[in-house]
Amino acid sequence: MHARGWPSIIVMAVLSCVAIGCGIYVIFSTSQQMLAVVVALSCVALGQLFLALTGWANTSSLQDAVEELFHGQRAADKKYTETFVQADLFETEIADLKRRATRAEKDVQDVKLASRDHFNQLSGRYEAVSANTPFHLEPALPAAVPPQEHLNFLLQPVIDLTTNETAHYRARFNMSAANGSEIDFEKLVANADRGGLRASLDVHVITQAIPLLRRLRAKNPGLKMFIPIGVGTLSSVSSLAMATRVLADASDVANGIVFELSHDALGKLNETGISGLATIARMGATLALSDASVAGLDLASLRQLGVKFIGINSSSIDAGYGIASTWHEFAQVARGLQFQIMLTDIGNAAQAATAAQIARLVTGPYFAPPRRVKFNAGLANRSGFSAAA
Repeated sequence: MHARGWPSIIVMAVLSCVAIGCGIYVIFSTSQQMLAVVVALSCVALGQLFLALTGWANTSSLQDAVEELFHGQRAADKKYTETFVQADLFETEIADLKRRATRAEKDVQDVKLASRDHFNQLSGRYEAVSANTPFHLEPALPAAVPPQEHLNFLLQPVIDLTTNETAHYRARFNMSAANGSEIDFEKLVANADRGGLRASLDVHVITQAIPLLRRLRAKNPGLKMFIPIGVGTLSSVSSLAMATRVLADASDVANGIVFELSHDALGKLNETGISGLATIARMGATLALSDASVAGLDLASLRQLGVKFIGINSSSIDAGYGIASTWHEFAQVARGLQFQIMLTDIGNAAQAATAAQIARLVTGPYFAPPRRVKFNAGLANRSGFSAAA
């Protein structure tokens, strides 16, 4: 028995003993029996009253304990829910990391099997052409590329879900090899990064994209073109100078250019690269973060860098367990800081339905595949461009 119960037992025992003693006294005494009866009844009444008060106190204490236990259970349930959401988000991030690791492993294997000599020779020719005409794309450039292998320029529509129409475009490119196969965008960019040729490739694409953007904005002044840019370009003083020179000549459409930098590449930028971001932002261009991972994403720092768009792969939003509340909270905070979220690589109706709950801008083969356009399309006649686009 708990120690707090002994005082009550002692009090009840004393009162009971007094009442018994008074009863014995009444039986064997011939005088003052009435007083003994009164004392005995008083002791019994006091005992009952004490018992009632003790029971009420114990009941109140038990109710408090039950209420405290209930609050503890609610707190435990809330903690469990938060832990479940965090675990779900962590599982989603793990799935995204596995997807990236699988892609990276496949890229490494493909690079070993690809003809690197061909790519280096072609990139060398591009560098030679860029060195001769660094700021203006000459009509003779396609003739410098062998007919057996050439770079293809693509535009990937960015759909606005509020209107279900194309709002912007993402500039993409691939390479047609001599054997008829194609090196896709991601593999081509990875090769350029590894071979130290990303800067010349980026400058070449920027030069191609600006005349095309000028044509597109003639019909839709609010349209923007997302152009990929790499660490090598931002960290190279000479390449950055070439890019900014092109932007200076395109001041009329500079606010329609959005440079896309991957989340992984952002963490690799040195001070020169950060300064490069600030330089192109001052010239009117906008910045976007692609393949972003929400875990550890510092929105305040991105805003200071001039980032306006955050691209997230649609497969990282829903890993098959529904959208975690964390994603809705992130989207709300991002919109509050005036970021625009763009979900990419949407390949089916389920991903499209999920995307509508998080973002307004979407892109992927489910909505529209990339469209091939001719090099120098922005410099060609209007009817030829319309047919190509």
